[in-house]
Amino acid sequence: MLEGKEPFKKNSMKKLVLLAVVVVLTMNMAQAADGKNKKGKGGIQVLFEKLDLNADQKKKLGEFNKAHSEKYDQARKLKGDARKAKLREITVARNALLDELLTGEQQAKLKELKAAKKGKKKESKDK
Repeated sequence: MLEGKEPFKKNSMKKLVLLAVVVVLTMNMAQAADGKNKKGKGGIQVLFEKLDLNADQKKKLGEFNKAHSEKYDQARKLKGDARKAKLREITVARNALLDELLTGEQQAKLKELKAAKKGKKKESKDK
């Protein structure tokens, strides 16, 4: 009688493990589709979405990003201080463009959003 139930236990255990794997994969895919796990993705671009930029501002930022994308890719390949310096150079240029493009209200909102993001980052490091 024991022999008849043992294969049943093995099969049901395999099905249970398979079901667990499917559930985990489905949850990961759902999170990715929601865009909630943007770990390290987007950066300041995510903040720009919250600034209500007009068409001209979006166009100029898009042109800047397109013009600097190759420099950015090259900088990301560097190591250590050289990488930091190159990325800083691009950031300074972008910030100069933002000072020129954004209205006073948008600049204040961006500063607020950056501070909030920095606070969240610090909280997660403290945990």
